[in-house]
Amino acid sequence: MTDESKPSIACALKGMFSFFTMLPINIEMKHIDSMNRKFWLVPVIGLFYGIFAAVLFVLMNEYLTVFIASAATLFMMGIMNRFLHLDGTMDIGDGLTVAGKKEDHVRALKDTLVGAGGVATGLMVVLLTFGEYISLSSVSFLFFGVSAEILARNSQVAAAAFGTPGNGMAGDSVRYTDKKSFVLSSILTIALLALVYFVARVITTEVLNGVVEDAHLIGMIIGFVVSVLWGILMSKIAEKNFGMVNGDVLGATNETSRVVTLFVMIATLMIMLRM
Repeated sequence: MTDESKPSIACALKGMFSFFTMLPINIEMKHIDSMNRKFWLVPVIGLFYGIFAAVLFVLMNEYLTVFIASAATLFMMGIMNRFLHLDGTMDIGDGLTVAGKKEDHVRALKDTLVGAGGVATGLMVVLLTFGEYISLSSVSFLFFGVSAEILARNSQVAAAAFGTPGNGMAGDSVRYTDKKSFVLSSILTIALLALVYFVARVITTEVLNGVVEDAHLIGMIIGFVVSVLWGILMSKIAEKNFGMVNGDVLGATNETSRVVTLFVMIATLMIMLRM
């Protein structure tokens, strides 16, 4: 590969913003190739979605209700990524709930029809995320809501790094994501979480005391650890049932990681405030 054809960070990010969002960005195959080769950059997409969600949630929570703010934020994020990850989550739900051998799980995973397992899985993920959103104040959303999106993408990289690539669209992303990529993604995630924490603390400095700030920080740290473990767990589940990590697995990892990391961050905050 020549120096001119080597994937660059800018090229990879352009491919990611085109692929993972509805932003009108024209790309070429070199951008897709760069995106696959530098999949560890995907937490940046998480930061974008975190900011997008925070702006929507905080504004609507200020003038409407937390229920409307939560539902509308979830819906708009789904539209922004064309419900790509939710679709993958439902496919995984079908693949995991079908009875039989590995071939039967793969057949159900790739079936274009959605079964009861897929509907139930998608519904539970949405309801759990909605329940977590309505548990957050606007202040906590600046910390946890944004962080959860970054952590969800870090989980995707962990799943890719510890999984076997399939033959689908995301096969190259998994194929080029190794343990070094996982380390790079984790370092990037920590840096982005630090940025989120300090910006959120500056914004909320007049309404938070030191104890609450510490509780948010510890929650984010625990969330990071959980995001890594969850990504690895998803890769193991995928390997056992499908023999691969494909785009559906990465999508399901994103959606379920958001649920799990939000849960542990909110639980940490509640526990520390009651101590």
